[in-house]
Order: sequence, then structure tokens, then C-alpha cells
Amino acid sequence: MKVLVIRSRLAELLEKQENLLPDSIEFVVPEIGDEKELVQLAKDVEIIVCTRISEDVVKAAKKLKFIQKTGAGVDAIPFNVIPEDVYVANTSGANPRPMAEGAIGMIFALAKKIVYRHNLFPERSAERGVELYGKKVGIIGLGAIGVEVAKKLQAFGMNILAIKRQPEKELKEELKLEYLGSPDDLNHVLRESDFVVVTTPLTPATRGMIGAQELGLMKPTAYIVNIARAAIIQEEPLYNALKENQIAGAALDVWWIPHWWDPKWKPEIDKPSRYPIWELPNVIVTPHNIGFTKDSAKSGVSVRIMAENIGRIAEGKVPIKLVDKEHEY
Repeated sequence: MKVLVIRSRLAELLEKQENLLPDSIEFVVPEIGDEKELVQLAKDVEIIVCTRISEDVVKAAKKLKFIQKTGAGVDAIPFNVIPEDVYVANTSGANPRPMAEGAIGMIFALAKKIVYRHNLFPERSAERGVELYGKKVGIIGLGAIGVEVAKKLQAFGMNILAIKRQPEKELKEELKLEYLGSPDDLNHVLRESDFVVVTTPLTPATRGMIGAQELGLMKPTAYIVNIARAAIIQEEPLYNALKENQIAGAALDVWWIPHWWDPKWKPEIDKPSRYPIWELPNVIVTPHNIGFTKDSAKSGVSVRIMAENIGRIAEGKVPIKLVDKEHEY
């Protein structure tokens, strides 16, 4: 069974998972990685392992049985051309802790004005930070990462509100949440929260869900942290809200023009956003790597999930971490 692995380094890591892979597996790795080569290679494979993939590559893969997405987000997968009998899986929940820690680090940096004070040093500022104790945190998307954020922030005496596509009373009680609602309750959570943490996947339903109206509901003292996907928050309204101090600030690990640092996927605009959000004094930014840690890299959980799924397909079994192709996450 032939497996197209878009990145050579990932293929090397997968090959080391011998105990999870049958002898019948043959890895195919592109030499150049451009669209023309990928289309040609896809014609003869049954599995594709990728971070992102085009419609043309999927259409060319007539033998395709399975698409394995690296990481959790599947917004770069063209679901509209994937046949019904083709499985799609991700590695969701593989390493929620480092992502949660990254979000919490951003909350601390905003609340204590760490970056602002660092840049001002050795001068002093009369501006004061805020305490976390007693403040409300709204988690938009209570998945694996959101749950970790909730657990850790409660240790600081913070009250947690959250929304989830299918809220469960048992989960609310287990996590001792102040509030757990559905996406219909987004406005309530935004209105009540002192900090908003966006961890929901980017889907047709969540794209642009936070715009000018929603940002206008937030307290002028509230902060928003996005470690999920940029397009969940509308770009221009967020820039305007921050520039005009309608909200206190933001921390962003995600950007509207993806992979602007990647020469193979370089967009026309060689900037992460059409608006200079990163230049605003009330904004903290990172280049979509807040969850990258040495520990998670060594753990190899994601690689083992991918290898196990390749083995499952080869044995005619259903893969784990299946993506809901209807809801696209």
C-alpha cells in the first residue's frame, strides 16, 4: 500500500514506527513538492499524509482511501471533492497541554503588561496590570485544549464560561464551570468575560463568527486570545476595535494570510494580515508556534497516531481521530 507523505521529515519519523506499520506500506515522498509533482504522485497512492492539500491532488488520487491530516485543524482540506468512502482523520487531542499553556502565557502577558513593560524598560509606566483572581474567562470551543485551559485557570481563582457545539451537563459539572452553552450563547459569553480564549476549529459555521457586533459586546477592559485560526475573528473589525481601544487588547498566535513564511505556499501579500495589527501597542503576537515545545516534539504522540491509522487502513480497519466531514472538524 502506497502512502504519499508531503514532508520528507515526517516520512522519516513515520518509518521509525515499525511496530505500528505492516510490511506492505511503501512511503512516497515528493522531491520538489510543487502542485504538478503532487498531482502525478497522487495517482498511485491509497493514503495521503499532509498538512494541507489542493482539490486537484485529491481529484487525481483515484485509489484514495484515507487522508491523514497532521495536527488538529482541517480547514486546509478540500472536503467538497473528497469521495464519501474516503476517511479523513487528524491528530486532535494529541498535545493539548502545550497549546493550553501557550494561551495561559498570553493571558498572563496581557494582564501583567509584560511585553509592554519589557519594551519600555528601563523607563517606568504608570499603567497598571490586572489581577486574574475572580475574573471571568470565556472559552470559545471547549475541546481538548479548551478543557486544559479551563482546568489550569481555575487554579488562579478564575471563573470559567464556555461554549461547545454540543454542551453536556456532565462536563459542566465535572469541570465546575460557571456556564456552559452552545454557539447560540456566544454573545452571552463575550458580554460577561474579562478574557476570551478562542480554541474552536475553523469550520463553515465558525468562520467569521466574531465580527464588529460581537466585539462590540465585550467589555472595554476585556482581552481576547486566539490560538485556533485567525479567520474565526473578522480581520478588519478586530483591527479597528484594538486601534480604537474598544477592547483592552489581544494576543494572537494565528493569522489571516497563512504560511506567509513558507516559500512553497507564499501568498500575494507577504504579510500575516492586511492590517498592521502586530504594530498596535495593546497586541501581543507570535507566528503560529505558541504550542511548539521540546517536550511535545520528543513525545511523538502525533506521529504514533498517524502511524496507527496507516496501519489500520492497511488492515481494513476504521482509523481513530476521525473528522466529521459534514461539519469539517
